[in-house]
Amino acid sequence: MEASGTPTPEPTQPPPPPPPPDAPAEEEKATGGWRLLGVVLALALAFACAVMVIAMLDIGDTPRCDDPAALEEERQESGDLVIECFEGSEAQKVISLVLGWPSGILAGIAALVALLFAATGRHGQLLLRLTGTAIVLGGLSILIGSI
Repeated sequence: MEASGTPTPEPTQPPPPPPPPDAPAEEEKATGGWRLLGVVLALALAFACAVMVIAMLDIGDTPRCDDPAALEEERQESGDLVIECFEGSEAQKVISLVLGWPSGILAGIAALVALLFAATGRHGQLLLRLTGTAIVLGGLSILIGSI
């Protein structure tokens, strides 16, 4: 067979289907300034985590002011005449601890995510959610404990 000189058209491939509307869009990488801010935020969150954990340990070990038996036991153990006590009710103390511990833990996790954000430039939305949740829980813990 001889070539007729007219090229035979190759079958064209149909274009790929568009992604479904509920598929997550690929997150853009952050610029250098945002990454530097991520490092600063990681340091601040690590500090907040440490402060919250220390505060929760202190609140957990402190007797309530309206519990004379616990106050006397604390005086005998420490040998001090004046000791610290938690002025709120037992419910306030429990709620403060229940909200404070997750706040400190989330602040620590957010500090790690902030370092990840600084290194890769991604996961900014996760960082904001974790930071916001840690702040809200910590604020509620402090507010309820101080009422």
